[in-house]
Amino acid sequence: MAEIQASPALAHLEQQLKNGHAEALTAFWDYIAKEGAPLIEETENEDEVLLTFLWQAEAEADENVYILGGPAGWKLEEAKLVQLLDTNVYYRTLRTPLRSVAEYYVSPHDTFGDDWSARLQNLQEDPLNLHFLVHPANPDKPATQDTTTAVLVYPGFEPNPYRAVRQHAPHGEITQHRLKSEILENERSVWVYTPPGYTADGEPYSVLVLFDGFEYDKIVTAPTILDNLLADGKISPVVTVFVNANDRRNEEMRGTAMFAQFAAEEVTSFVREHYNVSTDPERAAIGGCSNGGLMGLIVAMQHPDIYGNVLSQSGSFAWGYDGEPEWFMHQLEKAEQVHLRVYMDVGTCEQPDIFEANHAIRDQLRQKGARVHYAEFKGGHDWVCWRETFADAVVALFGN
Repeated sequence: MAEIQASPALAHLEQQLKNGHAEALTAFWDYIAKEGAPLIEETENEDEVLLTFLWQAEAEADENVYILGGPAGWKLEEAKLVQLLDTNVYYRTLRTPLRSVAEYYVSPHDTFGDDWSARLQNLQEDPLNLHFLVHPANPDKPATQDTTTAVLVYPGFEPNPYRAVRQHAPHGEITQHRLKSEILENERSVWVYTPPGYTADGEPYSVLVLFDGFEYDKIVTAPTILDNLLADGKISPVVTVFVNANDRRNEEMRGTAMFAQFAAEEVTSFVREHYNVSTDPERAAIGGCSNGGLMGLIVAMQHPDIYGNVLSQSGSFAWGYDGEPEWFMHQLEKAEQVHLRVYMDVGTCEQPDIFEANHAIRDQLRQKGARVHYAEFKGGHDWVCWRETFADAVVALFGN
């Protein structure tokens, strides 16, 4: 979390209250109700802002309120809001780099101490923020439920226009399947998007395999983005496979050999058996965000004869492969040439291990001849960021 700063707006409110202007408090909350929170104030640096997170206490008694996630980070000792004088205003002001969008949570009435399990169950959206995102319950993760997170929208942010549904644009179809894995000894949902006008015979289609498929469908709204890119002639038609994660996601997708085998063998066989897709690796891509980008690059490096393209959004490459963090660098150092096309993006506000690993692998891939489309976005490890850059990723790999 960034260094705690003083908010000019709160300093002004504090001075008014000290001068006996009690009505200033009501006026302040009326303003927040209309404009929303957190407060965003300029600094002398155009690339930074002051963020003031707020909580309106129901009583004057001390409130234990924490702001967590996004620009606020996850360090409890730095996340607690403090009371302004003896009012119902609780706040925390931070100087942070300018972003596009970010997710964060509030943990109110928090007396959980070191019990993070209870705290995570207590997280909620910021009731003062006018923007929010619903993370729907994943059908393959029985313990999950719909979760609402606050979305911090920074000045100047413009949402990617390809996320908006166009009523008159042709729409592709989504078909749900259940895929049983002998390798992983479990099963999961798989959704397949077929583009408008898809036919089971004739010229085979390009194919894109995405991990964390439920979230790419429901949060990123990838089918809508694909429809719109096709309507505008930005990409060629592509069959897209949304492979769901289950409650063993961390165990499976942190660079494990078994999941890589599952993706290369069972997912590929399923898609080729049921859909009219090309077997040309130049027309096949695999990947996702975070651990999904990690697994996509692992599979493509091991099987360039199947997947010649990788889509990686904030790839968590620091996990490496099968317990070997330096696996990527070792493989790339000994490779004579890498025949892959890779889309990589990473947020300027990511954790250092993610940011640095993406830089190192990007440079090594390019040195070995891979075609790398690299981009940085002003944000962190958030679905609200990945849904904004997904269209760029698809155009980079399947653009006309």
